[in-house]
Amino acid sequence: MIQGTTMQIGSKKQANVVFMNGSKELSLAIDNEPRAHTEKLYRSDIRCFNGDKDVTAQVFGCREGDIVPGDIKNMAKGMNWLQLNVSPYTL
Repeated sequence: MIQGTTMQIGSKKQANVVFMNGSKELSLAIDNEPRAHTEKLYRSDIRCFNGDKDVTAQVFGCREGDIVPGDIKNMAKGMNWLQLNVSPYTL
């Protein structure tokens, strides 16, 4: 399943798309940066969840809380994790 939301506060715009497979979710958040100097949404961050647990650090091999840029390489890695029948990162 795929769900999406958008929000705008003044000139600040953001969109969020969530790809779901069972209890696993890949969230892609995109915005037009903190000062909203552009109309285009270009700054993005990927997060991975297994149930209520944030497993982004395990999926991408980064530190807890690190920003994972939404680029093609990271999106492919996240989507590959999402499609695994058994998650290596248990609840």
